[in-house]
Amino acid sequence: MQNDDLNVNILKLIKLPDLISICNALLGFLAILLVLSGGSEALKDALVVILSAAVIDGLDGLVARGIESSHMGRYLDSLADMVSFGTAPAILAFVLINDHLMTAVCSAYLICGGLRLARFDAMAGAGARATAAGATTCDMDVDFEGLPITGSAVFLASFMLLALELHLHLVSSLFLSFLMAALCILMTSRIRYRNLRDMRIVIPLGCIFFALILFYALHSPLFIYPTAIITALAALYICSPAATYLKEMRGSLTEISSEHEK
Repeated sequence: MQNDDLNVNILKLIKLPDLISICNALLGFLAILLVLSGGSEALKDALVVILSAAVIDGLDGLVARGIESSHMGRYLDSLADMVSFGTAPAILAFVLINDHLMTAVCSAYLICGGLRLARFDAMAGAGARATAAGATTCDMDVDFEGLPITGSAVFLASFMLLALELHLHLVSSLFLSFLMAALCILMTSRIRYRNLRDMRIVIPLGCIFFALILFYALHSPLFIYPTAIITALAALYICSPAATYLKEMRGSLTEISSEHEK
């Protein structure tokens, strides 16, 4: 990227994916405004808005890869993710359970989310420079290093929405703090997570999110079913590296057993 390419009016640099990223950030800001207005219904509204922002974030990536990208896209996307999936969930969790323990955990969640996004941008920049130099990049397009902040926020928001709607007693200070602390560790870890780009996965997943948003907008109690499905799928994704590790270990043991038999 040449400096001359950026030496223009900032409005001329904005492409379609950037507009989608701005919508993502605005949804995160709306979630914060809703939760600050007070009330359990406002909190539920804010959680649904965060889940809607996750849909917009996925659409942003699809448009950037399939239609056009921009010079500012990577940075603007990370800033939007920080608002919608870092700041907003931390504030919602703090408002839900306001005590000293949650203050510390929510602060840690915000910091770890920012570090996760910064590392992703740094690795993407290094990969782009390596490609420009003619080197072969690693599987950055296939895997993420550390749990993506979007996946973390989707699980956290859907879980809290499910617990609030069903009046579960799982949302206690200790349990939610433990859950968020685990997400902090996973986001900043070096555990590999698959980048879900397969349209056979993306389209059905988008339909589930759309069903949740539609049912909630229509004030239908049926929204609880797609919420439960999203929570379960997010939990499976979070645990997916363990399944991959066990599969690889099983393959290694099979190879060793075959060599001994020979």
